[in-house]
Amino acid sequence: MEFTIPESCGNSPRMQIVAEIARAWGEGDQAHLEQWLLPGAEWHVHPTEPEAEFQRLVLDNVVTHGRLGSCDGVAVGADGSAVRFAHFMVFASTAKTAKIRSITTYVVSTGKDLDGAGND
Repeated sequence: MEFTIPESCGNSPRMQIVAEIARAWGEGDQAHLEQWLLPGAEWHVHPTEPEAEFQRLVLDNVVTHGRLGSCDGVAVGADGSAVRFAHFMVFASTAKTAKIRSITTYVVSTGKDLDGAGND
């Protein structure tokens, strides 16, 4: 999968972790996700989880503060359809290796390819 992150993601280990969680979600990499999720972690997706893995994922923003992390961007499937998404993560502590306690994800279909979905 083609994966693009903002240049600022290299500024902190936590930002890189948040970006890698988004990448793993886009690729359906369950093993990587499980490595970072606490046992019993909750992940709520609104309105519903996309059914396909993506070919391209572009992160527009990655933000972290204390125990919180978030990112948003656009993901494009093999058929060219795109979704805008945002992940909001709560880590178990402020330690840079802390696992994730919960994630809330919002997904909105744009019905456009990546070039048409851009930064609306």
